[in-house]
Amino acid sequence: MAAGKKRRSNILIIIILIIAVGAVLAYLALTNNPGLLGGTPAANQTEPTATPYVDLVDIVIASQTIQRGTLINSDMITTIKYPRSQMAEGVFFGSIDEVVGQKAKIDIEPTVPLTLNMIMAEEGGSLASFDIPDGMTAFSIPVSPETSVSFAPQKGDHVMVVGCMLLTDLDPDYQTRLPNNTNSTFAPPGSASYTADKAVITEYGMTNALTVEAIAAGSLNYYGRYELDASTNTFIYVSASEAQRPRLVCQTIIQDAPILKVGMFTGDVTTQPVAAPTAIPESVEPTPVVGTSYADYEGSVTLILTPQDTLILNYLLLSGTKLSLALRSAGDAGVIVTDPVTLQYVMDQKNIISPAKLPYNVEPRVDTLVYPGFNDYILIQP
Repeated sequence: MAAGKKRRSNILIIIILIIAVGAVLAYLALTNNPGLLGGTPAANQTEPTATPYVDLVDIVIASQTIQRGTLINSDMITTIKYPRSQMAEGVFFGSIDEVVGQKAKIDIEPTVPLTLNMIMAEEGGSLASFDIPDGMTAFSIPVSPETSVSFAPQKGDHVMVVGCMLLTDLDPDYQTRLPNNTNSTFAPPGSASYTADKAVITEYGMTNALTVEAIAAGSLNYYGRYELDASTNTFIYVSASEAQRPRLVCQTIIQDAPILKVGMFTGDVTTQPVAAPTAIPESVEPTPVVGTSYADYEGSVTLILTPQDTLILNYLLLSGTKLSLALRSAGDAGVIVTDPVTLQYVMDQKNIISPAKLPYNVEPRVDTLVYPGFNDYILIQP
């Protein structure tokens, strides 16, 4: 009897535990996914949204690096999908055929979309013109290692242009170098004032009534002046012993000019014809013949200048002025103020005096300054 009651008690406990476990499972199921029983979603649950439709179109991009000036072919470009709503009208290319055969104005990196301002027609002018700012011009000047800081300046550098010129005094009417030549004038033969000794006419009427005595070729007959000789206390007539010496002056012509190119432009490259090599015996190793390309010649520098400065440099070049470049510091855009340099300026600024006239001098006589070579020195052996 007692054993039966104990068995029923155990069964009741098991049933209660099963009901409790089922209730817990049902609660968890309802709270995590209420939709299973037709309930409303929890507040922190979001319903999936439908993907909106996007209208896509093709645009052309670079599939590899395209160097400036390269003719574009189909292997260099491809297309990708791009939202039509984000496309600006007339900016991108929608077809590869629109780009093939065009020339790149700039270096184009891979995956960069091609736009109208990146390419040009093959015959669409020079690439250099796209590097010149609006309102500016490009002008080339000849240079050498001595006038261009040993070819140190390159494209993108800024330089100062220095000009040096020789000045002489001119007769305003004749526009010839002073001093003027002097001539003797005589009355023509047969005139009332003509004499056998060709006396100089002191009073005359018309110029065409006079004749001019020819000056011997190579003689100096410059206009002179009378000066009082202190040793004899008499007046002597003094004239120039040589033609007038020009005076040198140097000054900054252009303060700051960007360099567009050093040497010839690649679009204008021509190659000198190379002569055919002569026959060489088989026993002698032939020397390869290398052509000369004008693109490698650094005999000119192209500067970006204002139109007025372009005219100034053009005038100075045609007038024989010597131009040279001075390289400016990177990032230095300050205004440079310089004084014109003459012989007097150098003497004053550098405290140079004119040597005194002494009763002695070095031997041998030195009239020109030449730096001696190594073999001109006397080496004293120990």
